[in-house]
Amino acid sequence: MVAPNGAHLQRAHHPRAPVTGEQLIHCLQACAEAGATMAHIHARDEQGAHSLDPIINQRLYQQVQGAVGDRMVIQLTTEAVGRYSPQQQMALIKAVKPEAASFALRELIPDHQPPSKAVRDFFAWTVEARIYSQFILYHPSELTRYYTLREQGILPSQGHHLLFVAGRERTPPRGTSEDVVAMYHALHADDTIPWSVCAFGFHEIRCLTTAALLGGDVRIGFENNTQHIDHSQAHDNALQITNLRNTLENLGYCTKPVQALRQTMTQSF
Repeated sequence: MVAPNGAHLQRAHHPRAPVTGEQLIHCLQACAEAGATMAHIHARDEQGAHSLDPIINQRLYQQVQGAVGDRMVIQLTTEAVGRYSPQQQMALIKAVKPEAASFALRELIPDHQPPSKAVRDFFAWTVEARIYSQFILYHPSELTRYYTLREQGILPSQGHHLLFVAGRERTPPRGTSEDVVAMYHALHADDTIPWSVCAFGFHEIRCLTTAALLGGDVRIGFENNTQHIDHSQAHDNALQITNLRNTLENLGYCTKPVQALRQTMTQSF
């Protein structure tokens, strides 16, 4: 998976950060050529700010689907950035009905609040609508909570996968291979749910290689890191994918074609 821009990255941060819809499509076309088979996308408003406005997201999602949907699964984010409520996050997905969507559990089901019936009903609906959900987890304790919510029937037992985020809680954010191993050990030897890793900071490729060696999938891109491991500036998202793909192929791994990914998604329901 490629996450090319995130909620905050601007051209002032990196000259090849895709901000507009046209820039994002151009970026994803290159990423598809480089071997990415899923794209995690954020919509931006006219000022370039992250937006969960359903109209803006619907337009962007349709544009991206039309441009690269035959080569990539398009996953729509629900990231709140401290501005959007769980109700607005869920309303976005109900309005757009994307092929795939990502959800941070700590945003939709905060620790200090009991899960609402609306959240339970929403995730049951995502299964009925065949929306492949990704639950984002930042710490091993959140994986424990994920299992509890599944046992309680708040989260579905099908139609989803997990994303482990390495290094978000450090200042500055920076993941390590040890973060990935800690999340892996918290999996309870559960091999029924696919999982992947993304990592903040210039150790990104080390973290993602560790994830692959442990049997996970990987998410790379400027949302989490714009640097090489030597701290030099990365050229663009596509070259980051190429570098990671070359590393993994040298270790005997290969990328899945998008048809295999969509088959996996279908079989998860």
